[in-house]
Amino acid sequence: MCDSQSTVPAQGSWQSAQSNPSVQVQSGTQEGVAQRRERHNRMERDRRRRIRICCDELNLLVPFCTADTDKATTLQWTTAFLKYIQEKHGDSLKQEFETVFCGKTGRRLKIASSDSFVTCPLQENMHGYEDQVA
Repeated sequence: MCDSQSTVPAQGSWQSAQSNPSVQVQSGTQEGVAQRRERHNRMERDRRRRIRICCDELNLLVPFCTADTDKATTLQWTTAFLKYIQEKHGDSLKQEFETVFCGKTGRRLKIASSDSFVTCPLQENMHGYEDQVA
């Protein structure tokens, strides 16, 4: 009698866990969390890679920066360099840049004729930036 009573609760709890929809939902939720986490990690790796590529490019373009310059110093010198350019040339270069480049993508607009520029497609995003850098 004692043996049958001790096995019934164990078996009963196993059966209730199998038939309980909340346990199945939690399993599905855990898979969803793992997928979201993996997607987040992938996006973060891509963001860090783009930052690294841009900082490496800035190191080549900005005076006083070398391949060994850390990111914070690169940004510091880039800011100083851009302020100097703005003092020397005013906003004319900034306005020219805005007419030649497409919004936030950093992609140069395609020239339709010698005097005009083609407008930038709305669907364009930063993935096209990889083609320019590579």
